[in-house]
Amino acid sequence: MTQRHIRVRDYVDGELTGQAAREAEVHLLRCRRCRQAVEALQRHRGGSAARVLGRFVKGLLRGELVIVEPLLAKLRLSIRPQAEESSGFREPLRVLRPMVLSGVGRVWRFVGRFGLVLAMTGGVLLLPLPEGLSAAGQRGLAAFVFTAGVLALEPVSLPIAALMVPVAQVVLGIATTPQSFETFSRPVVFLILASLFLAEALRKHGLTRRLALATIVASGGGTGALLLGLMSISALFSMWVGNTATAAMLIPVAMTISRQVTHKDEAADLLALLALGIAYSASVGGMVTILGAAANAVASGFLSQLMPWTFLDWLKYGLPAFVVIFPLTWFLLYKLMPITVVRLDVEPARQQVMDMGPMSRVEGEILVMLLVTACLWVGGPFLETALGLPHTLFSAALVAVMAVCYLAIREIIDWEDLKGISWGIFLIIGAGLSLGEALVRTGVTEWFALLIRPLVTGPSLLITLMLLVTISALLTNLLNNTTIAAVFVPVLIALARDNPALDPVLLVLSVTLATTFGYSLPSASGRMALVSATGIVPRGTMLRYGLLMTLVSSLVLAGLFYLFARIGYVG
Repeated sequence: MTQRHIRVRDYVDGELTGQAAREAEVHLLRCRRCRQAVEALQRHRGGSAARVLGRFVKGLLRGELVIVEPLLAKLRLSIRPQAEESSGFREPLRVLRPMVLSGVGRVWRFVGRFGLVLAMTGGVLLLPLPEGLSAAGQRGLAAFVFTAGVLALEPVSLPIAALMVPVAQVVLGIATTPQSFETFSRPVVFLILASLFLAEALRKHGLTRRLALATIVASGGGTGALLLGLMSISALFSMWVGNTATAAMLIPVAMTISRQVTHKDEAADLLALLALGIAYSASVGGMVTILGAAANAVASGFLSQLMPWTFLDWLKYGLPAFVVIFPLTWFLLYKLMPITVVRLDVEPARQQVMDMGPMSRVEGEILVMLLVTACLWVGGPFLETALGLPHTLFSAALVAVMAVCYLAIREIIDWEDLKGISWGIFLIIGAGLSLGEALVRTGVTEWFALLIRPLVTGPSLLITLMLLVTISALLTNLLNNTTIAAVFVPVLIALARDNPALDPVLLVLSVTLATTFGYSLPSASGRMALVSATGIVPRGTMLRYGLLMTLVSSLVLAGLFYLFARIGYVG
């Protein structure tokens, strides 16, 4: 059989789009003849900057620009996962598992990607010492580059990559072993871990499924109401449990709903709308509490060292931000994404609700326990003072751990249930806090503060907030949001300490909440990686709508915090 080769000239000129471009990339990985032809044409044309810029702009306008993957593909360090068939997702995805490679592919992927991380780290160490930065600070800067690289490129799975962070700090001489691992035992780390245990109790006893089915029935089948209902459930759960875990629980529900549409293209459009709605709302819901995202936990860890900082303090700012941005996200998504399905049949969902029967005693007990836990998270410090109880007895972390112990004593969950949760978040948060401490210790934070001081103190407060929030939101599409919080939060605290006119809470909260808006690339978050890996939403579509939602949400968030400052709400 004659092998069909790619159109080399069109490929080099960047004229191939959509499926044709993806098929060309796959073909080049296995066809030596076409690779040689592409390389020869590129050498002949000299690879001019104008042509490279032209391809960049064309890709951006088509919504097909991916920052890291093309480079890795050309270096043959990326192996694209095969999209799962929708029918394969019968049960919620408990853990987002990394792609498993074997043999030479696994070794080459690790060596290539980790080699790239080491090359970038070594490059920082070999550069001339930047003005105002000490030798220890340069090593701290190299640790930052290593952390950003290993978490973005993932030569190994993300939790193991996070474990490399304290090792790198000790090797670079910017921390001792106890210093590099000390942050892994912070209370905020156990708060997030306990929230994952609570989420497993909800999943195990069917509360998430019951609530999702009830939402479908309540929507009456209208796609707008259905989208709003699923987004509301996603946001509600992501306030209290990991937002990636929430998306993983609800995306199979969206898949089941889309199967009711007989026309294939219409079903695909509806599924893309629902999946993006679930992913976006899981991110937005994560703004409300410390539990919602790893970046929140990192920022809270630094703020608690600066001032008394409780669960309620975060809620004071996260909840208003959610109230403003959530309905805007639903409205824009529903109006922008074209779908032809107007109404669905809700009878299958209604029948499933009837088959489940009334809520069981265990389900009711879990709901009561969660309500009590939430009340103690909010009002715990007041109870300690009023009743003369030991200080921090009702701290958020200890309350969460006590709730998990209660569930275990009542045999509602056991150790076997907890083995499958995303334990890696424990390591990722600890690594983020560890990096932040190292940057403070080596003086990198002060150096960064000097660099961005004109950005913060020069323009008006509104312009400053818009710049900081937008930069943070765009960076979170490329870097792990925990890394962004670990770098920016100490810098902003240092700037506020040197300038009494600046409020550290205003700067830290606005920038940290902006890391929520990682909507454009699979590398932005586990939620977007999940949507991309399942093949539900093409990357071009993800990028187009993601960039728009990121920019709009960032400007609204900046305006909201500017309003907070003007009315004296911050502080």
